[in-house]
Amino acid sequence: MRGLALLLLLGALRGCLLQNIRVSQIPAVSATEGSTVTLQCHYTLSSTEKGTAGWYRWYRHVLGGPEVSNDSGNFMGRVSRAFQNEFINNRSASIQLHRVQISDTGMFICEVTLEPNPQGHGNGTFLTVTADVTES
Repeated sequence: MRGLALLLLLGALRGCLLQNIRVSQIPAVSATEGSTVTLQCHYTLSSTEKGTAGWYRWYRHVLGGPEVSNDSGNFMGRVSRAFQNEFINNRSASIQLHRVQISDTGMFICEVTLEPNPQGHGNGTFLTVTADVTES
């Protein structure tokens, strides 16, 4: 009986140590065609502990949709990411899109995963890109 009580106590303690993650994004951002725009994403944890390892991804339109990275077709060579130390220490998962195009207009969703298991995503940022109208 004592062993069962110990197992129950350990299970309860382990449950208390699990962290919940909250990912926040700015709802809307505007940019002019050809400019650089920052899509901000930050996360908070339910405890004061810092994660030591993790990663983040950005998606276009829907969670799990087309990934926004330097390796994906339309965004190739146009994405700058937060460095790993910024991601862990400052809890920033922001990206910059360079040379934005009208066709970039749409929803962008940030997803954050930390080891050993907390994962969450923001509600999305809607990017509106307008034509660069310069006076002649």
